[in-house]
Formats: sequence, structure tokens, C-alpha cells
Amino acid sequence: MFGRKKLAIEARDLLRELAAGSVLKVHRDVDGGKVHRLHPLTGGERDVGERLVSDLRRRGLIESNMKFPVATYLLTEKGSREAARLVQRSGRPVSSRSYFE
Repeated sequence: MFGRKKLAIEARDLLRELAAGSVLKVHRDVDGGKVHRLHPLTGGERDVGERLVSDLRRRGLIESNMKFPVATYLLTEKGSREAARLVQRSGRPVSSRSYFE
């Protein structure tokens, strides 16, 4: 497809981590500051760059649940398909619809 840029390695890794159960949250403060943080199942949270999150949102692969002060990003249906393709899962569906907190 013309004009479609390939996902960066960091974006592919993040989609794989979300598909595996990690949680991506955006922590906001009252002054409007934001920090995107990945919370892996194994522990050891880490910050994720704004540019990476923006790219995945722009591509329609993740969406926010719009909560304040901490919103959670979920895989969209398109993101679920892309993540499933990346991790080559055949047994268990990968979908934000199965995410419960």
C-alpha cells in the first residue's frame, strides 16, 4: 500500500507487550503534564515516549479510555489484529474487549 510507513521496532515491541497483558497508562497532573508509562505483568514499569504513543493512536492501533488522572490505552480492533499478526497467536484472541481492571 502506497504511503503506509512501516511500524518502528519500538512500536511493534509495544504492541507485542500490550498483547501479552502489559498495561499502558498516561498519568496526568493538574497542570496538564503527561507521562506515558508501561506496566508489564512482570513488574518494572517504564516510561514510553509521547511520539511513540501518538504514532500508535494516529494509526488507530490504540485508544484511551479517557479517565483522569490516569487513563489506560487499549488495543483497538485494528491494533488487536496487528498485535496478533506480530506475535503470531493462533489460540487466544488478542483484544481490548477482554481487558478488565
